[in-house]
Parts: sequence; C-alpha cells; structure tokens
Amino acid sequence: MRTAILATLFFLLVIPAAAQRFYEPPDVPATVTNPEFPLRVHIRRDQWNYVRWSYSGWGRGDILGDQPVGFDFTYSCNQPFLHNAQRDEFYQARWKKQDKKLEILTQKVGSDSLHRCELKVALKAAPYGQYKASDTGAPAQ
Repeated sequence: MRTAILATLFFLLVIPAAAQRFYEPPDVPATVTNPEFPLRVHIRRDQWNYVRWSYSGWGRGDILGDQPVGFDFTYSCNQPFLHNAQRDEFYQARWKKQDKKLEILTQKVGSDSLHRCELKVALKAAPYGQYKASDTGAPAQ
C-alpha cells in the first residue's frame, strides 16, 4: 500500500516538474532582416504539440507579395512558434523546395538567438487573408 502511495506521489509531483523543465516557450518572428530569407510569410493559424523531444505542428498561412498565396503546413522542429497577431507582422522565409517546403526564421523572446524551422506546405488557389499593398510588401497602386 505504501509503495502505491509513493508511486502516485511521484507521478503527481515529479513528472509534471520534469515536463516543465523541457518545455520551450514559442518563438516569434526574427526582428533583424536577413537577406537570405527574402519571402514574407504571415502565419494565420497554428497548433502544436510536444512529442518525443520535438514540437510537431500544423496550421495555415499566406505567402505575401504582389499576389499573396495561401498554404496549409505541417512541421516538426526543436521549438514551436506563434501565429502572427499583427496584420503587418510576418516571418522571414525562403524556399527549401519550391512550392513544397519553406524555411522560416524565428527568434526567442528577449534574445538574439535565431532558429530555423522547415514547413511542409500545400499551396492554395487563394490567400486566407485579405491584404492591402502595404501589408504584403507589394508596391502601392
């Protein structure tokens, strides 16, 4: 009986504390412009889980520019990231495999530490959001 009580206390107290030790708060878009990442990506929705020492997620976003393009994505990276809350906020990105894989540049909050995360994408016929030219980086008309 005593062993069962100790085992229960262990699982109730130690396991959650250990899980918190490995939890990483989500990254945000990198703040310094990197010319190696010429695309602007607006993450509209994302969901992620911590699974076996990595974060796996999915969501949807838009590649901004003259003609914004929507996409759905999945990923598995060492850190999660947040969706863009601001209309004019974006992640810097580049193609790893044209129309199939994007790499985005993320940053830890309060740090200069940058990370890269590869998104597997499925392009859509239209963007998920509605944008003004100033939001997309396209020239004003």
